Amino acid sequence: MLLPPMPKALRYLLYSLAALLLFLLSAIGAMLLICRSCDTTCPPGPIGPNGAARLRQHVEMLCAAPRYGDTKQQARNYIAEQFRRAGWHVELQYFTNDSGETHCNISARRPGKSEARYIIGAHYDACDTDAGNPGADDNASAVAVLLELARRLPATEMQYGLELVAWDCEEPPYFDTADMGSAHHAATCTPQQVKGLICLEMLGYYSDAPGSQPTLFPGHSLLLPTVGNFIAVIGDWHSIGLSRDAYNALRREMPTLRLNIPCAHGTELWFSDHRNYAPRGIPSIMLTDTSMLRNSHYHEPTDTPDTLNYEAMERATRGILRLVQTLSHHTPFHRFQSFIKLEALQ
Repeated sequence: MLLPPMPKALRYLLYSLAALLLFLLSAIGAMLLICRSCDTTCPPGPIGPNGAARLRQHVEMLCAAPRYGDTKQQARNYIAEQFRRAGWHVELQYFTNDSGETHCNISARRPGKSEARYIIGAHYDACDTDAGNPGADDNASAVAVLLELARRLPATEMQYGLELVAWDCEEPPYFDTADMGSAHHAATCTPQQVKGLICLEMLGYYSDAPGSQPTLFPGHSLLLPTVGNFIAVIGDWHSIGLSRDAYNALRREMPTLRLNIPCAHGTELWFSDHRNYAPRGIPSIMLTDTSMLRNSHYHEPTDTPDTLNYEAMERATRGILRLVQTLSHHTPFHRFQSFIKLEALQ
């Protein structure tokens, strides 16, 4: 039996309801796909003064001379020497771009029982501005954390190897080109060799003041924090597992936000060196204080060492140490209780 034709008005109503349902399901799906996790309830625990003081010393040394153009040699020497003092095998990886300029990544490695490794990196160059740019948060803060990781990580053999790398040429005019130091480094990596990439990008600027994390869109406060006291873990779908491990490790030390967004590529969430590893099939995440979204000193002469929060940087360092131990021993974090004593994190 043929059904009578549906009245046009009813058909339009059903189409509208179906479209609304699809929109709501898409919105719910997007929220699930974004995989937002946020823990801003971490009570501040005691930290020793030594770690914060060393982080400040690293930042001040890195900001003592410009880190752009032909003036990066002092920073390069300092980073390589700190890696060597910590007992790592150091390699200066020189590369030449299409303009004939020679630049250098600094790699420090320790082998593991497996030939596969994890990589943690931070770019050490600063943006060249006409007014001058010390680059304390961008990105001396992250390099300082990298150097503290090198000093504190135990020399005992772990399941997976570890490479710490200070990349050159992240800033303009090299950004988003094949001349980025991380692009040259990533070209030597495969998913079989590298189990994951952790990019450290601006880790020093925090505030407990209300509204210190600027709102990005209407309803921001329903989804994201409005107080800029947290560290963010940023990744795509492929890095959800690594992002969760990072989130679980960091939130034991400080307020932490995790975002895994399937369409992060090409957005501000991809504005650092992890952009060159993810397309190669390597799970890649960025740890950041949210960069220019929070820090008004970004790429300005006022990005100086005295604007940074070194106690928060110390907490970030301790959280990353927890993460490295978890990854290197291939132990699920929810079973990881007290493998590292807090005293060892100082």
